[in-house]
Amino acid sequence: MDTILGIANNAIGLIVQKVSDVSGVKEKMDALEMNMRMVSARRADIVLELEQEERKPGKKRKREVDAWMQNAASLEDQVHKVGRKVEEGRFFSHLRLENQVSGLATQVEKLHEMGKFDNGLTLGVKLARGYELAPGEQVGQASQTKRDEIGDCLTNEEVLRVSTG
Repeated sequence: MDTILGIANNAIGLIVQKVSDVSGVKEKMDALEMNMRMVSARRADIVLELEQEERKPGKKRKREVDAWMQNAASLEDQVHKVGRKVEEGRFFSHLRLENQVSGLATQVEKLHEMGKFDNGLTLGVKLARGYELAPGEQVGQASQTKRDEIGDCLTNEEVLRVSTG
């Protein structure tokens, strides 16, 4: 009799825990969506920062920044999909979604932490040595300009050597 009572007691405890988990799914989902909004806002800020940084000569975005932004967009889609399921769902679907919401919450927290980029968003790259075309300058004009510069050097008696490499 005590064994049956113990099993029944454990079963009731498990049911109460699952019911509280289900009611907690909506609160967890609200917290997840709030954290996701913070990551989305960080992503928007990064886009603006990159636009400014990449205008500077010799600045190139880091690959890890691109990867982070792709992960943020993907995770945002997943959070929205799960959010819709939580809104539409009933008791048994909430049981299945509880683990998914918890997993996404962990991923969003990690992504938020990784989005700080303490070492900056861009790398300093060496500018290519060579002749840069001015905006609107045609390729034929550029070669003619370069030929004229070389011709001027050849006719200048002070120039001892001309190199094209």
